[in-house]
Amino acid sequence: MENKLSIDSTKNKESFNYVNCFEKPLGLILGNHDEKIKNNFFLLLKLMQCYNIECFDDSSIFYTIEYNEALAYIFEDMLNIQMNIQKTHRANLNNVIKNNIDNGRFALVPGNLKVYPGSEYYEEYDWKHLILVNGYNDEEKIYYVCDNTHEEGNDGSQYIHGTIDYELLEKLFESAVDSFDISSVWSLDIEENAGLYSEKEMLMNVLDLYLYNRSEQPYMEIDLMNTVQDKIQAGERIKTNCEGEEILKSMEFILLRTIRYKEFFYQEMVTKLRTLDFDENMVNKIENVSLKITEFWMKIANSVLINYHLMQKFDMDDQIIRVMAKEKEMFRLLDRVKGQLDS
Repeated sequence: MENKLSIDSTKNKESFNYVNCFEKPLGLILGNHDEKIKNNFFLLLKLMQCYNIECFDDSSIFYTIEYNEALAYIFEDMLNIQMNIQKTHRANLNNVIKNNIDNGRFALVPGNLKVYPGSEYYEEYDWKHLILVNGYNDEEKIYYVCDNTHEEGNDGSQYIHGTIDYELLEKLFESAVDSFDISSVWSLDIEENAGLYSEKEMLMNVLDLYLYNRSEQPYMEIDLMNTVQDKIQAGERIKTNCEGEEILKSMEFILLRTIRYKEFFYQEMVTKLRTLDFDENMVNKIENVSLKITEFWMKIANSVLINYHLMQKFDMDDQIIRVMAKEKEMFRLLDRVKGQLDS
């Protein structure tokens, strides 16, 4: 028996600079249903990942490898989409996957790339990954998947269609259970009426979070800079030989990834405004200011990390003043957008 769900691998071309291997397949699934819903998902998620937002301060939102309150808020409260999380054992993994496919749902299966032949992590390092399964063939005992090639240097911009045999997927899943204590298959129930809000209402919700629900100190970059200062003060040298998933917890990765998430948030904001045919002059101004924000934060981050490597204290006050001027300009621009949407 064969059952295969159609999925367009071009629906989410963002590289792993902006999304991780959990967010990538979610973007593909949402984009195949409705590009606007995908945009809404990333708008909300990236806002929470690049600014300190009250009520969503759990650090797990930065990694999104497990379901948490922020993701529940996005899917269930904002998008009207049900996330199904099925605790699964290897013995019934195939039945769970096939049941999802038979009911028209893509199956998201956790795996460990350490046991994936051809992966750059093969037999070297543990590395979490989420595999998007879109079909199966019982006669050939293969799953149809939409995934990246896992070759070293692949930036994940384009997922491709391929196959994984039943035995290999079971092995990947079993290794994820043993190494990460992750044992759930995920799937999304997306009804035809998914999305509780109109495009305008959704943007208003995002702007409410941005304008009125940011923490007193909303800039994650400043928190991370202060952490680096403390590490230098304590003589705690930067770890330069991170291996496997240690990379994802390194200060270099987190600081630079935070800025990339902010860059992506503003890209999605510009997309949303153009979808709504908002005043083009205003949209262009927002886009230009966002580019400056990214540029200035990147320069600061590079200086901070160089000083961390050299273990010398740093003073970024002048650069901070410069980027704060742009952050405040963006705040005023988006406040004006909110005002025009309200009128």
